[in-house]
Amino acid sequence: MEWIKLYFVAYRTALQAKLEYRADFWVGMLTSVLLQLAALSFLVVIFKNAPSLNGWTGTEVVFLFGMTAAALGTSELFFNHIWMLPQYVVSGELDRLLTYPVHSLPFFLITRPELHSFGNLVTGSLLVTGSLIQLGAPLVAWLLVPLWIVCGSITYTSALVVFGCLSFRLLGPYSHHLMVPHNLLQATRYPLGIYPGWLAYLLVLVVPFGAFHYLPGGFVLGKSLAWWTVLAPPLAAGWGLVVANYVWQRGLEFYESTGS
Repeated sequence: MEWIKLYFVAYRTALQAKLEYRADFWVGMLTSVLLQLAALSFLVVIFKNAPSLNGWTGTEVVFLFGMTAAALGTSELFFNHIWMLPQYVVSGELDRLLTYPVHSLPFFLITRPELHSFGNLVTGSLLVTGSLIQLGAPLVAWLLVPLWIVCGSITYTSALVVFGCLSFRLLGPYSHHLMVPHNLLQATRYPLGIYPGWLAYLLVLVVPFGAFHYLPGGFVLGKSLAWWTVLAPPLAAGWGLVVANYVWQRGLEFYESTGS
C-alpha cells in the first residue's frame, strides 16, 4: 500500500502547487468553459436546421457532447503530464523520474494536473446531468455514467501515451502528434454514424473513444444497440491500459540520457 500512498502524495503536492496561482485557475477555468460553450453553439446552429443528427435528437447529442467534455476534463485533471513528454525526452529530465522506486508511467502522468480541467469537467457534468433529466433516462444510466466517464478518460489518456511515445523516436520539443488523439476525441461529440464507415470503425475499434459513451449511451437511450455495449467502456479502458503500458516500456528502451 506504500506505493499508493506515494502516488497520492505526489499528486496532492502537484495539485497544491498549481492551486497557489489562483488567477491562473480562474482564467484557465473560464477559458475552457467558453471554449466548450463556443463548440456547443455549433450544435444550436445544426439543430435549427435539422430535427435530428443520424437519428439522435439535440438533447441526445448534448449528452455525447457533455460526456466527451467530462472525460477530457478528468484526463486533464489526473493524467495531463503526458503533454510534456517531448520536452522531457529532449532535455533528459526523464533521468530523474526513472530513478524513483515507482512505476514510471502512472507517476509521470499524475504529477502535473491541469487547472483548466475543472472547466471542462464542470461543463461536461452539467450538460450530461441536464440531458439525462430532460430525456428521462433510466436509473441504470445515472448509475453507469460516472464509470463511463472514468473509462473514457483512461481510454483517451492511453491513446495520448501511445502517440506521445513517438517522442522517443521522433525527437523534438513539440507535442503536435498528441493533437491526433485529442482531435479524434472531439469527433465523438457527435453520433459516429455521420462519419464515413472507416472513420466510425476507427473510433470504435482502433482508437475506441466511441466505446465509452456512443455505444452504451445508444443502448440506454433506446437507439437499438445491443445490450453488450454497456461492457464496451471498461473493455476499451482495460485494453488501452495494456497497450499504453507496453508502448511506454518499449519506448523507454530507445530513451537516451543527456549524459549531464
